[in-house]
Amino acid sequence: MNDERQNKQDHRWRVPFIEQMQQTECGACCLAMVMHYYKSSISMYDLREALGSGRDGTSMYQLKKAAEQFQFTGKCYKSDLSFLETLQLPAIILWDENHYVVLERIKNKNKKNSNEKKYTIIDPAIGRKHLIEESFMRHFHGYVLELIPTVTFERVKAANVWATMFRLIIQNKKMFMLVFLVTAVLQLCAIAMPILIQQLIDKVIMPANTTMMSVMALGIIIMLVTSSIFTYIRGRILITMHNVLDSLLQTNFFQHLLKLPYSFFMLRSFGDLLFRANSLNMIRELISGSIIRGLLDALMLIVLFIYMSIQSTSLALLVVALSLINIIAIVFTKKVIAEWNQRQILAGTNVQSVQTEMLLGIFHIKTSGVEGSMFEKWQQHFMNLLDIYRSKERITNILVTLTSLLQITAPLIILWVGAYRVFDGVISLGILIAIQSIASQFFGVSGSLVGTVNSFILTTSYLKRVQDVLDASIENYDGRKKIELTGKIELENVSYAYSKFSDPILSDISMSIKPGQKVSIIGQSGAGKSTLVNLLIGLFEPTTGHICYDDIYSNNLDMQHVRKQIGTVPQNIYLFNRSILDNIRFSAAEATIEDVMEAAKAAQIHDEIMQMPMKYHTMISEMGMNLSGGQRQRIALAKALLTKPTVLLLDEATSSLDHLNEERIDRYLSDIACTRIVIAHRLTTVMNSDVILVLDQGRISAIGTHEQLLKKSDYYRRYYCDLAVV
Repeated sequence: MNDERQNKQDHRWRVPFIEQMQQTECGACCLAMVMHYYKSSISMYDLREALGSGRDGTSMYQLKKAAEQFQFTGKCYKSDLSFLETLQLPAIILWDENHYVVLERIKNKNKKNSNEKKYTIIDPAIGRKHLIEESFMRHFHGYVLELIPTVTFERVKAANVWATMFRLIIQNKKMFMLVFLVTAVLQLCAIAMPILIQQLIDKVIMPANTTMMSVMALGIIIMLVTSSIFTYIRGRILITMHNVLDSLLQTNFFQHLLKLPYSFFMLRSFGDLLFRANSLNMIRELISGSIIRGLLDALMLIVLFIYMSIQSTSLALLVVALSLINIIAIVFTKKVIAEWNQRQILAGTNVQSVQTEMLLGIFHIKTSGVEGSMFEKWQQHFMNLLDIYRSKERITNILVTLTSLLQITAPLIILWVGAYRVFDGVISLGILIAIQSIASQFFGVSGSLVGTVNSFILTTSYLKRVQDVLDASIENYDGRKKIELTGKIELENVSYAYSKFSDPILSDISMSIKPGQKVSIIGQSGAGKSTLVNLLIGLFEPTTGHICYDDIYSNNLDMQHVRKQIGTVPQNIYLFNRSILDNIRFSAAEATIEDVMEAAKAAQIHDEIMQMPMKYHTMISEMGMNLSGGQRQRIALAKALLTKPTVLLLDEATSSLDHLNEERIDRYLSDIACTRIVIAHRLTTVMNSDVILVLDQGRISAIGTHEQLLKKSDYYRRYYCDLAVV
């Protein structure tokens, strides 16, 4: 059996590398790589749906169950190195206790010594790596998932990520055809110039035909003017095309991005999403330039070869042979440089991550007195980056020198061989000069074509990143009811889990909130309070159960319209890098300055704003760093109050305020009689609530008024005593 498995492994193709596109999907990517190895090109979107990946990542059991949905048998083992050799590879292994990689191959490092092994892994974060046994053991922690196709297994064809781009080209086919034709004319001019030079030498210079000099000069001038005019026309068309493509690509991407559910953004870093958005520029460049240039380059190579063959078959074959050597050198050079670039990017990412930590955590660094250790950490990563950069540049310098030498030598070889053809009377001097000139074009065009192919491959990677966003399901509220809320909310046996395999964060939550009531939610950290708020505002959908607004289930309502009627002050407040005025009226751009001031007065921030030099036009720095925590909270509260919401959700919204300001705000909120749902820890905030909901480990421990809970809930009595002591 072991021999059979090893035979299967050795005679199959390499495992394709699939890069992880979010922080918690290394398991999904490893699963995709193994499936693609068996020619089952399941999309990452389908795998995420099968895994139900949550914010906390994926377990090996989840990977096994997901694989079974796609006709694979999965077996999890606690393995040592010797047992690994008996498994059918590729397999998924646990790496550094917090990451998954694919074990592709185990080989003898030395044929003479079978005890020395070399392990090939594919890390979804950085790519393929070859490790000796000692290095492998430092990261491998014994857990492995073996995946074998079942007897009912069927291959799945990969979706064409270029389909959307091809549709875009067809929609703008007139513009593309125009660019194609203009570029074709320019390339014909480039071909015609060596031919004119050939005629100049053979028909004018060699026979000393002075009468033809003016004619040839006129021909060359016409060619140059034509080339210049068409270059200008092509530039103008490309500017228009860039604008059209930018508009279509960027508009479609960001329009789709803003329609995605909040859960989508929880699992992806903002830097990664911005990188994907910036990838659209690379895609645009390829579509508008490289594709057309690549097609014409291929045609031009054929035309150039035909012309050279007509003039001299032997020189034409020599040019092709030298071009193939040049292409091989270019491909090898780019492959080596690409590997070093990947290492440099990873090292640069580590440096940037430490720098970001330093800047965002400067308060904690200063107050902890760890400036020295943070600098040492940064310096360690930075020196590693410099070492990689230095090594890369040394190798690049050698490779570039060799390829440059080849590119200089090739035309000289052609000139040398061609000279003997001229001496033998096989070709004329003009033909030799023309062939040498065309050969230089041939080298350049063939190299450019290789570059276009590389760009195509690179852009395919970018397209996959963009398509990953475009494939995600958007919030679709078409055809749903739009109602004006009264403030009545009901929860019927609501449970919520971040994924289908994870334990529920909330379980069987049922309660009724009447219009105008103040409901406080209390519980220890991690009890599910903020998750419940996100469910109430419609950012999450219940895994089971229902939420009703005015006796209508939320899945029948336009939740975007509902959210506009709910004022929310989250626990982690984000203020935009704009003026205080713009921040407060962010959700109500039509609001007047008087409306803004009224909301600010209600939030007890108006007087402090008026003491600032620029008053309401004071700019808020990034993340609101130029304001105190209490000021940020009150500006966020003013923003929520400006829209005169029917329901107000306050998640620790007054935790940074002094008692006096909190009391004034609470009194104002009581007067406006909107439904208030409050997460708070202060006794004064909780005591006067109409209903207090006590959450314990995701379940309702007790519910009632302050007085009722003191009588019937031991948990609440302990909570009350703790607050009273504080």
